[in-house]
Amino acid sequence: MYCFSYKPKYKCALCSKFYPKKEIEVKEFQEFNKRRRIEDAKSFEKEYKEHLARIKEIKKSLKLLFNGFSKTPKEYRKVYYEKNQEKINQLNKEWRLRNREYDLNRKQEYKKKNRELLNAKARLKRQNNPKPEKTRQNRYRKENRVIMRTYKMIQRYRTKQKALALRYLENEDFKPSNEDVFHSVPTLHFLIYWQKE
Repeated sequence: MYCFSYKPKYKCALCSKFYPKKEIEVKEFQEFNKRRRIEDAKSFEKEYKEHLARIKEIKKSLKLLFNGFSKTPKEYRKVYYEKNQEKINQLNKEWRLRNREYDLNRKQEYKKKNRELLNAKARLKRQNNPKPEKTRQNRYRKENRVIMRTYKMIQRYRTKQKALALRYLENEDFKPSNEDVFHSVPTLHFLIYWQKE
């Protein structure tokens, strides 16, 4: 578009039509106004965000001033657990009673997957603190004296059988390097029976 000095009109370069000067100026003003409004809105939004950030920083500094540093989630959980320990334990017990089968299945699966780890932990615990394990063993021995006596008898007979077998082999002059096949004593009963004859 270009304006004629002798006419108050604009002529279009593409279609060669004439447009009144006032109409073109109004359009240009409206477009200019629209651009300015968009720019103003963007600048206002930017300033408003900066203003909010400043307010947030001021609030944070005031909180720090009056309350001190805020706790991390870990510290908060620890304090909460210490305050409400009984309530949490009670809720856990109730949940386990309601979901007994699920809880048992979960524990069994965990034990199957981590058997070696659990055994290693138990071994370390026993090594670091052997007194409770010894007291448990003593209590078991006292409660099951008959079983422990039978175990001791079995051990004694095993050692006797071993000694008798060694004596038998020495008397018969059997040596491991000898190529002859010999009949070794299978049981204590056989050895006692053989000695009687």
